[in-house]
Amino acid sequence: MLTRISNSIRQAVISLFLRNAALFDGAGGGNRLARWFAIPASPGTHYDNPVQLRARAEGEFRNNPFGRKAVNAIVDAVWGGNGINPMFAHKETQSAWEEWAKDCDGAGRLDWTGLGAQILQTIIVSGEAFVLLTLDPSVDGIPLRLLVLGPEYLDLARVDKDTFAGIRYNGIREEGYWLYQRHPAFMNPIPVSMFVSSQDCLRLAKDIAPGAQRGQSWLAPALLPLRELNEYLESALVKSKVAALYAGFIRTADGSNPILNAKGEPTLEPGSMTRLQPGEEVNFTVPPDVGASFDPFVKAQLRRIAAGMGIPYEILSGDLSAVTFASGRSGLLEYRRAIESIQHGLLVPQFCRKIMQRWAALAAALGVIPQSAGPVRWIGPSLEMLDARHETQAKIQLVRAGFSSRTEIVASSGVRVEDIDVEIASDNARADAAGLVFDSDPRKTTLQGLASLQGGQGGQTA
Repeated sequence: MLTRISNSIRQAVISLFLRNAALFDGAGGGNRLARWFAIPASPGTHYDNPVQLRARAEGEFRNNPFGRKAVNAIVDAVWGGNGINPMFAHKETQSAWEEWAKDCDGAGRLDWTGLGAQILQTIIVSGEAFVLLTLDPSVDGIPLRLLVLGPEYLDLARVDKDTFAGIRYNGIREEGYWLYQRHPAFMNPIPVSMFVSSQDCLRLAKDIAPGAQRGQSWLAPALLPLRELNEYLESALVKSKVAALYAGFIRTADGSNPILNAKGEPTLEPGSMTRLQPGEEVNFTVPPDVGASFDPFVKAQLRRIAAGMGIPYEILSGDLSAVTFASGRSGLLEYRRAIESIQHGLLVPQFCRKIMQRWAALAAALGVIPQSAGPVRWIGPSLEMLDARHETQAKIQLVRAGFSSRTEIVASSGVRVEDIDVEIASDNARADAAGLVFDSDPRKTTLQGLASLQGGQGGQTA
């Protein structure tokens, strides 16, 4: 009796589960989903950053031109040639930061711009990056130096009640990391790791889920298409090379080879043909063709890769044949929002602000800056649109309407507005001394090139 009741309850539970699962197509069953295997896993497990996935991503970045292009496109748009820089209210503080930023690399090779690009590239390709905050007393000025390490420096073998895969936790917060003293490839016979507090080491990663303990390579959704597209292109290239070898074969009546009978080596030369003897005939090869579907298929795969990397297809492929002004602008606007989310949602809170806190504390302790650095605004590069003239007019309207300032507009290009003002004043003074009037001088001419009512008529127009 109890067995029949338990079986009835079991069948009821299974029926209820199947009925609820059927509410969502993705949770259903049937032949269409028979090979869809998904393993439930916590975002805190080590599967978030398997060594195999990272190795494959790094390999595609090294060898796959589309993988390299996708990563460089994100780095160039997010960090650019100027980086994400702070704008201080005090000029002395700004000068102190710029002087330190010229030589902030602990390895002594890069400045702030190059270091930030290296960090972002490591995050994208390898999933995460570590930044050691070290002090170098031998240097002049602020001794803070930054040393960038890849995720391979983390000692995954370190595990205890508070440590998982080399990361020590204090509750839900990361307390520190077990890092190898040198790159593990150069440490023999046994790599030695040391504990570094999270106060002296930053772990930078874009978490794909709340509570994720490791970062994943951003190439993960595109790895398989990248690999298979590269293999497809290589096979198509080999097929085209074979097709270029258009050859003819001499077939004799008795099966002998007339070329060898003439004591010569058989050779193939473009456009050549040997005169045949009676009874001989020639058969030509039928070279394979890549097919009419080659170009559409490659474009479809590149769109798939671009979607996985979050960049426009035109930027990844360099194919601008189907771009119109409206479609190009629409794609760039969406890309701009994605770039800004990386700038102010990842790099500024995880990297820039924390570096600024340590730098400002040391600078104030050394008397280089006041006790407080004051308000800081982080300005990153802005993605240019298709029509620079319309973009300039839009910026002018923002300033005139009070929605922005000249300082913010100028700072977005990586230049301090104070430096621009000094250069403009110097140019105007030099032009006035020489008696020159330029169309670009709003004091003397209007936008239409006419003399301004306030500018006067003197001087030579240039």
